Amino acid sequence: MNPRLSFITDLVLFQVAWFGCVLATRSPFPHLLPILVLLLVLVRVLLARGLASVLPFTLACLIMGVIGDATLVYLGLLSFEPYPSLFGAPLWMVALWLNFGLMLRPLFTWFLNDCWRSVIGFSVGGVVAYYSGQKLGVLTLSVDLQSHLGVALEWGIAGLVLRYLHLQFSLPE
Repeated sequence: MNPRLSFITDLVLFQVAWFGCVLATRSPFPHLLPILVLLLVLVRVLLARGLASVLPFTLACLIMGVIGDATLVYLGLLSFEPYPSLFGAPLWMVALWLNFGLMLRPLFTWFLNDCWRSVIGFSVGGVVAYYSGQKLGVLTLSVDLQSHLGVALEWGIAGLVLRYLHLQFSLPE
């Protein structure tokens, strides 16, 4: 597949997965939808790049997402509607973090190639994503400014960790 078409395919698939996870609680299939879109992304990754090349990023995103979101919930900066969760991070959000880890390199390499782009891009992107989730009614940024700063800090740290992993694990040829 030509690189441009591959990028567009990944981008569209990532957006479908984002909306599938975020809107799961509003769908008639709240527990099934995150699993379906995660499987869809996983199949794309397996066919396009293979699982080994994305495993470090996917595991890192899983760990950071659960710890980061659970911490924000514990601190009262973020809340979610009732939904099965892992330490306070709803499973649809865990699926979203896994999707992000799976699609990190094909979509966000430009950010990962520079330290400041990683920190600023991921911080701003995280705040925009969580703000969008709030507007869609699936989460609440409980304490306006502090919640936004907490999300920005969570994602800024994620950007640094993911950049480090990006530098440690070379891109497949």
